[in-house]
Amino acid sequence: MREQIKQIIIEEFSRVVNLIENDFKSNYDRKVNNFLLSQMDERITASMVFVSSFESKSGFAIESCAKRIAKLRFGEENVPSIVNPRNLSHHIPAPKNNEQIVVTNIDTNNGSLRGEIAAFRATNVASGRGRSRVESGVTQESIKKELLPLADKYATQNSIFTKPVDLAFFDGQDWNILELKAGGDLDSSNAPSNVEKLLTIYVDMGIENCKAYFGTLYNKDGEGKTWTGAVKKHMAYPEMFLIGKDFWEKILPNGITFKDFEDIYKSALEEIDLNKHINEMIEDCIGN
Repeated sequence: MREQIKQIIIEEFSRVVNLIENDFKSNYDRKVNNFLLSQMDERITASMVFVSSFESKSGFAIESCAKRIAKLRFGEENVPSIVNPRNLSHHIPAPKNNEQIVVTNIDTNNGSLRGEIAAFRATNVASGRGRSRVESGVTQESIKKELLPLADKYATQNSIFTKPVDLAFFDGQDWNILELKAGGDLDSSNAPSNVEKLLTIYVDMGIENCKAYFGTLYNKDGEGKTWTGAVKKHMAYPEMFLIGKDFWEKILPNGITFKDFEDIYKSALEEIDLNKHINEMIEDCIGN
């Protein structure tokens, strides 16, 4: 399993390196033309270009790794590209690039449905601070009680709709659906829409044995520390969250810890020789 995970990381991040190499020069040239950066050393500017490009492209790569790793634990059939827990009849083609979609007969664009989901979120926001804090009322139990009935209310007779989902898998007992971010550092204006998106997917699933989570690939506040983020105002913490280590240990094969995964990741990137690629890209740019 360790070698399979390592190979997954090598494959996904080798693609990232290739993508960055292909457009690094043009991205660098655009930064050079920014007079606001004109006083910076060329190597600093080039390093900024790489970090920016790596952060944006590596997010997709690590999400793809997560899906493939989940398949190692739960089996390919339980991490399908087309998530169809109610076995609806459809002719939807499978998405590409490790993407997942939920197939549903619920019209997710219905304004009244969206309004009910938004109202549910808004009336259950957390309040207060410290000992007087009251956590959000958006819990696994409350969404089952308040939102699941909307699946029947807004079901259509003969229409099929699809909704992309960041990650969905069946763990042998429950379906788990996740809105997945890198660090989850959303601002207060983006948090409500991300939560409502996740809750809409929950309604689309339309089944009792389903749990919804906001997940992050790493703990931006430091592993082992309490995660802070605007989403906590809109979903009960920690019940509705899978942050960093908790996320990875939810999907890693049994016997492989988060620390093991960190070591595997480091070893994979050393095998790719990422630092060598970085230095070569920078030298090619500033040397011209």
